[in-house]
Amino acid sequence: MSEEYEIENESEESENVEENLQNEINESVDPLEEALKDRDHYKSIAQRAQADLVNYRTRASQELEETRRNLKISIFHRVISVADDLSRAVESIPEDSDAQWSDGVKLVLRNFENFLDIEGVKKIESLGKEFDPNFHEALMYEDDETSEEGTIISIIQEGYQIDDKLLRPARVVVAKKPEIKIEQEEEE
Repeated sequence: MSEEYEIENESEESENVEENLQNEINESVDPLEEALKDRDHYKSIAQRAQADLVNYRTRASQELEETRRNLKISIFHRVISVADDLSRAVESIPEDSDAQWSDGVKLVLRNFENFLDIEGVKKIESLGKEFDPNFHEALMYEDDETSEEGTIISIIQEGYQIDDKLLRPARVVVAKKPEIKIEQEEEE
């Protein structure tokens, strides 16, 4: 029995030694695995922080560009009234006025219009076009037999746009069919 007991003891000791070795191996792997997990975790945090920074820079750049665009629109919204005043001045130059003076005012208007054109401010072409509520404001409707209904026959105030944004709609007079003709067409 003593031999059996010794064999069992040796067997148990051998198992204990194996367990201890396995535990030592596991303990030595755990810090390595933990270090790898920590590395991956911090790498992920750094990547997210870098992506957040890129997103912030993009967003800040877009906001700055939008602010510049809005400021430009605000300034040109005020400036186009000067173009209107110069146009009215040129239209009302008396025929007996000094030619040099009237040519000078016309030159100022032309230079001002060139400046607006360079900056991307364009007049909205309206006369003879179909009425579009996105670009036109109808102030009046007039009976007109020569034009199609809904066609712009007169411009009261020019409209302007900058790039694709509307600065001011054109204020226009729109043609409509005379009422007598409308009644005749309904009778037929």
